[in-house]
Amino acid sequence: MSDVQISERSMSITERLNEPQTQAMLHRLLDHAEELDKLLQAAHELPNLVAIAVDLFDSLARQAADQGIDLEQRAADILTLVKKLTEPQNMQALSKLVDHLPKLQQAAGMADELPNLVAIAVDTFDEWAADLKKEGIELEESLRNGIHAALYLGGKIRKQELDRLGYLLQSDVLSEPSVETVSLAGSALSSCRQGSCEHPVPQRLGLFGLFKAARDPNTQRALAFAVQFSKCFGGLLEEQHPNRPVTPPSKS
Repeated sequence: MSDVQISERSMSITERLNEPQTQAMLHRLLDHAEELDKLLQAAHELPNLVAIAVDLFDSLARQAADQGIDLEQRAADILTLVKKLTEPQNMQALSKLVDHLPKLQQAAGMADELPNLVAIAVDTFDEWAADLKKEGIELEESLRNGIHAALYLGGKIRKQELDRLGYLLQSDVLSEPSVETVSLAGSALSSCRQGSCEHPVPQRLGLFGLFKAARDPNTQRALAFAVQFSKCFGGLLEEQHPNRPVTPPSKS
């Protein structure tokens, strides 16, 4: 190369260095000279870092092998899982799952509170069982007997009978006044049958005996109740069954 060509080339480089954009770029490089120096030092240390990383991985691989863990197989399994996850139908499912993440977070919060709720429920149940025990009710035995009774009745009662029982429970037969009246009548029947009534039970009673008994205040009270009952019962029969005869027609 001649001196003239070298001089022309030097002048070309000088001209390029004097260009504004070139000087601006050189200024930026000088401003980041310290960062560039650190980067170069890191690049110089990169082979040592890679060697350390490789040694660390080899150590972890040996420890895994000692524990019976096949890292290569697990890596292959992870790759297979990634392939399955990236399939279109699975990606759609994951997208829907991501849309429901707020609800899942709420459910997780409720799950965190579940032990406290269970503890409160257990305490409430214990208090209820203690109150029943104070009233003389053994909860465990009562539950056992109740289940046994339900199973026994379930095997003995037919559906028609169960329907009748339901109708009975919905009627006024088991109301408090009805039960009290039947209880009084039962006590009176039992007293008369056992001879423990305060009034002696005659062996026979004629018409005059009836007239005499009618003067007794207790008999009068019972007769008044019977008359009042007949009126109420007749009124209900008229209201519920107005066209039904009181007695069945006689067969000729």
